Amino acid sequence: MDISAAREGISRLDALGPRLTGSPAHEALIDDIVARLRELDLPVHTDEHRFTRWDPPSASDIVLEIEAEAGADAGAPARTGPAPARRIPVSAPLHYSGTTPEGGVRGPLRHLGGLLPRWSRARDGIAVLEVDNRSWPMGEVVHVWEGSEPWPRAEHPLLPATLHALGLGAARRAGVRAVVLAWRGIRASGARDQVLPFTLPYQDLPAVFVAGAAADAVVSAARERRRAHLALPAALHPDTPTRTVWSAVEGSERPQETILLVTHTDGPNSVEENGHLALLEIAASLQRTRPRRTVVLVFTTGHLRIPALTEHGQATTRWLADHPRWWKGGHGNRRAVAGLAIEHLGARSMREDGDELSPTGASEPELLYATTPQLAALARRTWQGATDRPVRISRPGALIHFGEGEPLFEELIPAVSLVTAPPYLLSARVEDCVDHELLLRQVASSDRLLRALDALDVAEIGEVDRPGAPAKAVSALRVVAGTLGR
Repeated sequence: MDISAAREGISRLDALGPRLTGSPAHEALIDDIVARLRELDLPVHTDEHRFTRWDPPSASDIVLEIEAEAGADAGAPARTGPAPARRIPVSAPLHYSGTTPEGGVRGPLRHLGGLLPRWSRARDGIAVLEVDNRSWPMGEVVHVWEGSEPWPRAEHPLLPATLHALGLGAARRAGVRAVVLAWRGIRASGARDQVLPFTLPYQDLPAVFVAGAAADAVVSAARERRRAHLALPAALHPDTPTRTVWSAVEGSERPQETILLVTHTDGPNSVEENGHLALLEIAASLQRTRPRRTVVLVFTTGHLRIPALTEHGQATTRWLADHPRWWKGGHGNRRAVAGLAIEHLGARSMREDGDELSPTGASEPELLYATTPQLAALARRTWQGATDRPVRISRPGALIHFGEGEPLFEELIPAVSLVTAPPYLLSARVEDCVDHELLLRQVASSDRLLRALDALDVAEIGEVDRPGAPAKAVSALRVVAGTLGR
């Protein structure tokens, strides 16, 4: 791959726009991948999945209005006409929250506190929650191998958005009509068009995020018990198809042993997700120089709609469940001896610049996992990505392994995974976020790493040591303490 090919690949993603799971833009990208695999004379396998797709309007078309005067308390004279309203800008709808009927929903705003709010206080009204994008101890969640600098504290809107969205089911059952989540600790430019969260099932309760001055206005209105109007006319498309496509390059010496090469295809911007560019480049390389082992290339769907594919884990969990003969070992099955997950290539560091995000001139810190000591040493020798900082080789903590390398970790398949996670990762509005030179170095490093993996004997790859339930519980407590203690 050269710089012109890198630019062309990213320009194609920019032209398609957000490729949310099962959307026309997502399907168009999958068509591109299939066409390229066929150009390389590789077999194309397709797993079709069907789900109900939630299709919201753009944030600018969502109506959130607050009455300009306080709502009447019990016993106060009834109004004789509609109160004047103030339009509040919405940062984003909560992903797969719900939809409002024609005309929207109306009701009193009710400010609720904490991660376990008393939803009954907002019955027949619109609940308002404050969501603090506070820093959290990333080093407790993502460990590092010896010789790497520990991760500092981090801020990322995915974690607080997910935690607060967990209560929407209880809110619906309590009779809440809608929820407004008011961001704290993130500016409007950073909150705009964030596709959050992406791991929860459809909530059947309309919910939106607001930030900056809009968040202040909503919280103030809720404390004054004003009334509001929310119109979130999202469309539901039952039985929407979406595809995981995959291929394989047969090994020349040990075809019964496989190396799994994984990425996903859905995403809101040109960093999330562009991993297919690396897989297709590596596929071309493998066709020129055959690997010793069989390399399986998986372009999975559903990363942004995980509940449509699996009840646990990341989206690749479904591919593993559907195709054990390519990795599980045992009678009649091939055995995966290693894996490589590639996501979020070329991620630039961005800063909030007024109402926009702009590049800082630096790269975003690479999150490069290795799940055995041997693979950590191999990655340190072969990886040449960011040039403005030392290579940090991360080790999964007990609580979570981020990205599509997680299913490999859960199945004890030794793997290296690139899953850099900038705060804008899930924004559908960020632009100019890919460093093409960095992308090229990461693609070349991935190819080099795959070749080195292929040359190792199984014993040289190492074995995965996955933490048990007690370690997970201790880790969760430390993360909570490290977050709430700030």
